[in-house]
Amino acid sequence: MPKTLFALLPAVLLCTGLAQAGTAVVSFDNADQYTDVGPRRDAESVQKTLSGHLQALAERRLPAGQTLALTITDIDLAGEIPPASRRLHDVRVMGRQPDWPRISLRYSLQEGDRVLAQGSDVLSDMAYLMRSTQVHGSGSLPYEQRMLSDWFDRRFAQPARH
Repeated sequence: MPKTLFALLPAVLLCTGLAQAGTAVVSFDNADQYTDVGPRRDAESVQKTLSGHLQALAERRLPAGQTLALTITDIDLAGEIPPASRRLHDVRVMGRQPDWPRISLRYSLQEGDRVLAQGSDVLSDMAYLMRSTQVHGSGSLPYEQRMLSDWFDRRFAQPARH
């Protein structure tokens, strides 16, 4: 019986950590009017990727009992789709100016009924090609995910206790 308990310990610890995580609720306002989410058929995929990333950030980085409500009001993805290649929706050209990623959003961080922080921000990364995306890989929207991670850490990071 003790071997069974030791075998279950990692799963119990994992579930305990998840139960103590913060949460994020992400919505998209007037998504059909966003500056650039690629072809309209890709808009849902972009929303799903960004929403999933923000939810993961909240689960890992917010204390238990905190909820972050985010409303994305505009998205302008990194790069651009050249007019000559509109049919090749996977082709985005990087490096032309201005083509850096930009996301506008409103947020409210709450703990129970108490509002801890709220406001609106316009995130942009004009040096997106000069910074590594190693953490976010070469998968979907690495520049936008890195930009959101940086913003999240600046806006909601807990100060270190000495």
